[in-house]
Amino acid sequence: MPGPILHWMPRVRKDLKKGLAYVGRQPWGKPDKRELDIANGMVKVCTYPEDNRAELRLPESGLWVRHCRVSQFVIVYAYLPSREPSLPDVVSIHAVRHVRVANVFDGVRERSRTTTQTLDLSQEKS
Repeated sequence: MPGPILHWMPRVRKDLKKGLAYVGRQPWGKPDKRELDIANGMVKVCTYPEDNRAELRLPESGLWVRHCRVSQFVIVYAYLPSREPSLPDVVSIHAVRHVRVANVFDGVRERSRTTTQTLDLSQEKS
């Protein structure tokens, strides 16, 4: 069976740009190499998703998130094992943070629910 499905939360691209820009501004910075480190880290997380212990439970979904350090970054992810042997597992990347961040889990959330508004037509204007 193939490896797990890799899912990215919407904030991950922003995290990557922000973290690599920070590295690029440093005299020692090599953002291209760090980007490769992060890509290799994602492969590692998909290959061995249970190597890192679950550390934080997200309140709405009950998902447990984990983190994996890769070079100067931390990949925050959730692992969802398949309930059916014929279906693949899912690794959901929630954030990619630079290690200088005090709490890598800060701001890690589930996808916000779409809110809808309904118009009450039963009330007539007088």
